[in-house]
Amino acid sequence: MNESGKSTILDAILFALFGRMIRPSQKPSNEEILAYGTGEAQVKLEFAIGDLKYRIVREVHKTRPNRAQLHELGPNGRQKTIATTVNDTTSEVERLLGGITYNEIVASSVVAQKDLERLIKQRLDDRRKVVNVFLNLDSFNRVQDQFDTERARIEGTTRNPGQLTVERERLQSLQEQMKRYKEAETQLSTLAGRIEKLRLELVGLEEKFATTDSLYKTLNKYDEAVKLQRSLRQEIQDKTRLAENLQRQLSGISSQREELEKARLELEQFSGLSEIESQLTQASNMLEEFQSAEIRRVQSEESRDNLQAKIAEKTKGVSSFGNPKPLDSKPRRVWTYLISTSALGAGAILAFFLSLPQVAVAFGSLAIVSLLLLTRQIVSLSQQASSSRYEQEQLARLQLVRSWENELAENQQNLSKIQQDIAGRSESLIGTLSSITRYAAKMGAPKDPETAFETVSSLFDNDRQTRQSLEEKVKLLSQQLREEPQIKERLDLIQREIEQVEKKFGAAPLPELPEGLSFSDTLLEETAEARDTLKESVSRNKAQIEDSISRQFELRQLLEENTGLDDQVQTQMKKVMLLEKDCSVVKLSIKGLEQTSESLRNRVKPQVERYMGLILPVITSGRYKAVQLDEDYTVRVFDPEAGEFKPKEVFSGGTEDQLLLAMRLAFALALIPQAKGHNPEFLFLDEPLGSSDRVRREGILTLLHQELSQNFKQIFLISHVGDLEAEADTIIQMDNGMVREVVGRKSSPRQPVEVPA
Repeated sequence: MNESGKSTILDAILFALFGRMIRPSQKPSNEEILAYGTGEAQVKLEFAIGDLKYRIVREVHKTRPNRAQLHELGPNGRQKTIATTVNDTTSEVERLLGGITYNEIVASSVVAQKDLERLIKQRLDDRRKVVNVFLNLDSFNRVQDQFDTERARIEGTTRNPGQLTVERERLQSLQEQMKRYKEAETQLSTLAGRIEKLRLELVGLEEKFATTDSLYKTLNKYDEAVKLQRSLRQEIQDKTRLAENLQRQLSGISSQREELEKARLELEQFSGLSEIESQLTQASNMLEEFQSAEIRRVQSEESRDNLQAKIAEKTKGVSSFGNPKPLDSKPRRVWTYLISTSALGAGAILAFFLSLPQVAVAFGSLAIVSLLLLTRQIVSLSQQASSSRYEQEQLARLQLVRSWENELAENQQNLSKIQQDIAGRSESLIGTLSSITRYAAKMGAPKDPETAFETVSSLFDNDRQTRQSLEEKVKLLSQQLREEPQIKERLDLIQREIEQVEKKFGAAPLPELPEGLSFSDTLLEETAEARDTLKESVSRNKAQIEDSISRQFELRQLLEENTGLDDQVQTQMKKVMLLEKDCSVVKLSIKGLEQTSESLRNRVKPQVERYMGLILPVITSGRYKAVQLDEDYTVRVFDPEAGEFKPKEVFSGGTEDQLLLAMRLAFALALIPQAKGHNPEFLFLDEPLGSSDRVRREGILTLLHQELSQNFKQIFLISHVGDLEAEADTIIQMDNGMVREVVGRKSSPRQPVEVPA
């Protein structure tokens, strides 16, 4: 059954022995090993080596470190603990198996359908080491590992530099240091002359600088005196102008005092504006009420005009008429005419069927007369109904017109009251405005209260602005008059300062210049530039002398520190040469070991080819017999139809699986008899029958019973192909990862296995 967990048994055995398995990877994490939703698992395995039996117990935890134990099982159920840690258990198992590791077991004793090319696809070095172990050449592996370690120590790797690289870099550093030592000797011999030359140049530069500096100081003093006189003269002029301005301010203060008195008199004329403002506020409220009454009047007039228009429109459609005529109190008998018409018609039809034509004509004539009377009665009733509806509509219109006329009369009364109210408010507002005596003469005799209010408001605003201007003028003039003592005090101070500046100007004479020299700004700038240039030259010369002296000290110190450097270089060169010689010896040794082990490993290929030649005919029904293995173990098979050897990739997928199966079995048969002391006496075959037809499956089963059973005590065949019960001693049936039944061929009844739910 597919996906039943058969291959999991193989993974469990490998994990128990080595702590590793084929899937999902060679070194899986605990989460990959444990089933989904499981926090821990345990694997137990019992196996025998010769007469001794052992038990391995490994526990896998999701959150805690894994645990492992190895016990030796004695008689009477006693057990002896051999290892109690994961690494110790794995190492002890490898020791019990004679040094055979996980990779070697998987490459020889485990043949999985999905992993048939493991040995071919291994790296060359890994494949060689596997073959070495099974040829008892593990000492070659150890020695080669030691030589590889020694070569890595000397040459280094891409990540870690080797000793030879370090010593070469040390030698290069010493050689560069020796080069600097020689250069220091040369530089030291030339520095003394350079220092003497710089000192002579310094004497001449210092003399020139002293002369130029003296002239610069004289010119600078003269320039400062000229600038001081110019500044004092400008200060005297500025203070004189300020004193004249203060004097003019004092002269204008008397006229400002007269102007202040005049402004105060004018301001008294506006003393009653506050009272006028309250009267205007009252008039404003009255104006608002007047305007509100005007709005009501306009609305009432609009309502009146609207009612008059509607009454006129409705009156046109109403004709003169008296009282409506009442309907006939006794309506005509329409039903009587209808019944008589029906009866006479029925009699005419009956007389016609009875062959009484004269009676039929008489009844028919009477029926027609009755029908005409019925029609006339219906038309008369319809005319009476129409006349009644028209008269009712005329009455409704008259009632609506009378209601509008009543509403119009009421509107006229309201309008009369509103007009009287407006006249009273207008008179009251004009009276209030006329009571303001300041503006009464300017108002005249106004009739419109709104115009009168606007006139008075405008006059009031003008007076208020005039009063505000006068108040600001009085405030400004008062402030200026208060500043008169300060102005006098400041004028006295300025006059005293002018006298002091004039004394300073008289005490600032110009210094004398050298004979024949006339001062100018250009001369001062040129002298300053020449002085700065000479100063920089002197500083640069001194710095060069100091640097040269410091360099002398450094060179002497360098020579003292590197005394005997030549001997160190020679010693380092010898050390590098010895390491290069050791590296050459190690490489030659590795090459010799590889050639020796390769010659021994080459003995395996004929054995593998021979066993494949025996196995292939059995599992391919005699179609393929001869094979060739290249240096990299690439399989080439003799194709009888083509008459030549062809690579396995040209064959079908099923045939290619059979070729790989034959090669893996041939390796197992060729290597294991030559293994070291302890042979793994079991063989795992994982799905070897999946890609074979019935005939080739029978050939594989024949091979299991003959050649393979002679070399392995236990052969585990994992397959989902049925009808194999007769081929096996023990059959284990699995379903969904659980063992369902174990059947021994020699036992008669099948024993079901109890599996917890």
